[in-house]
Parts: sequence; C-alpha cells; structure tokens
Amino acid sequence: MSEHLALFDEHDKNWSWFEEHYEELVKKFDGEFVAIYEQKVVDHDKELTMLMKRVEAKYPVERILVDFVSSEKLTLIL
Repeated sequence: MSEHLALFDEHDKNWSWFEEHYEELVKKFDGEFVAIYEQKVVDHDKELTMLMKRVEAKYPVERILVDFVSSEKLTLIL
C-alpha cells in the first residue's frame, strides 16, 4: 500500500473512532480540541496553537486527527 493510502486509512480509522466515542469525549473534553493518534486521545487543550505545538513535538503530524469537541450543536448559516 502506498504511503498516501496508508495515511488515508489511518485518518479514516481515527475519524471513525472520534465519531464512535464522541459522547465520551464531550464528557471529558467539552469545549476543547483533541488530538487523536492511533485511535486514542494523546492530548487536548482549549487553545489550538498550544495543542499543536505539543503534538508536533511528539507525533507525526500527518498521522494526527485534531478536532473540536462540544456539547453544543453547531448551526451553519449559508
């Protein structure tokens, strides 16, 4: 499998894990960004910049999923 396909597969696994565990994540990290590597939370912070500095120092960034966790429903205005 090519490196690009491997990265896509890893991102897909991390995203699926994030979706499956979202309610648990909200209970622990509501209002924070979470960094997910190999289907587990490796760091979290309210400040994305601070989180990314720590994550970039420890993990291969291209293999990390970072997303915001919130108990509030998002509303998109088009």
